[in-house]
Amino acid sequence: MNEYELLYIVPAQFTDDEVPGVQKNIVGFIEKYGGKLVSEMNLGKIRLAYPIKKVAHGTYVLAYFDAEPSAIKGLDRELTLHDEVLRHTILKRAPGALERTFEISSYVAPLSDEARAQKRDVKPMTKRPDGTSAPAAIEEIETAPSATSTEEASMSMEDLDKKIDEILDVEVT
Repeated sequence: MNEYELLYIVPAQFTDDEVPGVQKNIVGFIEKYGGKLVSEMNLGKIRLAYPIKKVAHGTYVLAYFDAEPSAIKGLDRELTLHDEVLRHTILKRAPGALERTFEISSYVAPLSDEARAQKRDVKPMTKRPDGTSAPAAIEEIETAPSATSTEEASMSMEDLDKKIDEILDVEVT
């Protein structure tokens, strides 16, 4: 048996009380095709990046199961035809996937006010010990102070242009 993970979206027409019933149906499909459920978690309801079948919100559910490779095609077909599942994907489970935790969040359009506010808080580049610039690591972004220093505030336009040129000249690998 191979190890798989299934991520599926239950449409918003199902209430939070009805979602466990849908989850039982999906587990029934997995068992119908000879699979064995290992773990399942409801990741919550969020707004989708774009409407799917005129549905704007959905509940994400992640299930880990073991099954024979021959059963996956039938399970995939069953989930595609099932009205209680808006979208789904079945992947081979990566090592250590059961220990991971997930947090989902709504899609934020790149030009929205919320995205601009998030962008202001991000430190885009950091200096490496060898003198080159590189994209900032996530840990550095989270620990970076949000207030700007007086030195940065009093920067001239020429200095600002040079700084922008430096940032744009760096090749991202």
